[in-house]
Amino acid sequence: MVFKSVIYFVVIGVFSGWISAERNAADKYPIPFELNKHWGAKDKNGVVVIPPIYKNVLLFNGGVSAARVEKKIGYIDRHGKIAIPFKYDRGLNFNSGLVGVCVEGKCGYLDASGNVIIPFLYKEIDYFRKEQGNLAVVKGEHGWGVINNKGRDIIEPVLRSKPSISEGFIIAFKGRRDGTIYDLKGNAITPLNYDQIAYNVWAGRYLNDNLFTVAIDGRWGFIDKTGKVIIPVRYDKRGFFFKGYAELVRDGKVYRVDKRGAEELIGDWQRPIP
Repeated sequence: MVFKSVIYFVVIGVFSGWISAERNAADKYPIPFELNKHWGAKDKNGVVVIPPIYKNVLLFNGGVSAARVEKKIGYIDRHGKIAIPFKYDRGLNFNSGLVGVCVEGKCGYLDASGNVIIPFLYKEIDYFRKEQGNLAVVKGEHGWGVINNKGRDIIEPVLRSKPSISEGFIIAFKGRRDGTIYDLKGNAITPLNYDQIAYNVWAGRYLNDNLFTVAIDGRWGFIDKTGKVIIPVRYDKRGFFFKGYAELVRDGKVYRVDKRGAEELIGDWQRPIP
C-alpha cells in the first residue's frame, strides 16, 4: 500500500528555503544569523536585536518564533521577549493563527499569547495548512484523524495509519481493507471501501487526469472525484491516466485504455527479470 509521506514534526533547526531568512526580511521581521552554533536575529541594518543564544533558526511568523534553549521549546516575539514560556518538549512555528506544542507526550495548540485553543489530546500533531482547507493531521490515543483549526474532528482519530490531505481530498484507511476518500468537510465520496488508493510518486498526487486509481481484491480500476466508477476494477497492475489515456495490464496483455474503458492492445506484458 502506498501512502504519501507527511512530515508531522519539524525538528527545529535549519528549514527549507520558503521559510528562510529572506522570508523574515520580506515580512519585516528580524533576520536570523548564526554564531558559534547558536542563533539570534538582526534588523535590516544589521544591528543585533536578539542575541545568538538559541539552538534553532529564528523564523518569525504572526509575530512570534519558536525558540529552543537546551531541551525546551518556547516562543519569543520580534524584540526577543518571551511570548510563551520555555516549557515544551516539541513545537511547531506559528501557522494559521496557532502554534502546536507537546509536553510530556501530550500535544495541543496555543495562540500567540500561550492560551490553549485546542486541548492537549494528541500524541502527534501537524500544521494547519491553507492549501488543505486549514486542516491538520493528528494522532490520538486510538489512531490518526483530521481536525480543523477550531479543534473539531473532521475525521475521528481512529484510523490505523496516517491519512493524506491532497488536492482537496482526504485519503484515509480505517483498517487494512477499507480505504475511503473524503472531501475536506469529512464527507465520504466513495460508495465502496478500497484495499488500496494509489499515489502517483512521479506526479506527486493521488488524483491523475481527474481520476483516482483504486483496488479491490488485488484488481485495479478508476473512480472520479464524486466516487463514480469510471472503469471497473479489472486490471492486474495499477496505472495512472495522463491526457485521457493509461497503459494497463490485464490477463498478461498490455492495453492502451481511454476514459470510456475502450482498450487498444499494445502487446504482451513483459515481467521484469529477477
